[in-house]
Amino acid sequence: MQILDALTTRRSVYARQQAMRRAVGFTIVEIVVALVLIGVIAAVTMGRFTNSNAFNALATQGQIISIIRAGQQSSLGREGVSVTLTPNASGAELTVELAETGGTIESQAINASGVSLSGDVNQTDSCEVTAGVTGISSASPMTIRFGELGDLDNSGFGAGTAVTSAVRVCINNDSEFSVCVSPAGFAYAGDCDA
Repeated sequence: MQILDALTTRRSVYARQQAMRRAVGFTIVEIVVALVLIGVIAAVTMGRFTNSNAFNALATQGQIISIIRAGQQSSLGREGVSVTLTPNASGAELTVELAETGGTIESQAINASGVSLSGDVNQTDSCEVTAGVTGISSASPMTIRFGELGDLDNSGFGAGTAVTSAVRVCINNDSEFSVCVSPAGFAYAGDCDA
């Protein structure tokens, strides 16, 4: 009986040792799957870093929307609140300024290299279908003006135009990067709703 117990104990110890040896390390399949996943992630992220123009366009869109929304909130109960988009002479930098009658509330300089800007008032077609009519430049900045209820007043270039349907900012004439401001003053990414 003791011999049988000793054999059973030896077998169970041997089985445990074999299981431990098999559990140590990774299988070749696990390593290959991990390498494939790392490769896919690297390919996706490299596309983001290598196309800086797309990144600059997306960053420009986000900053414009952010300041226009801040302008709408600042205009509640006030007259004379506006957001002005002014690229520098080379077009490599865009200054987005939120101002009121008394002066500047906020101003941000955005890296806009490789980004072209144009805009319209009351044009709701996609920027890909109908490019922005007027180029936004240092000589021709675009101003979006708000009423005291947060809605849009005359906006656009120079003295502006009465807004009946929307104000549109086309970035690289790409609907993915365009900005639309509804007559109620809300700014959002993408095409204007017709």
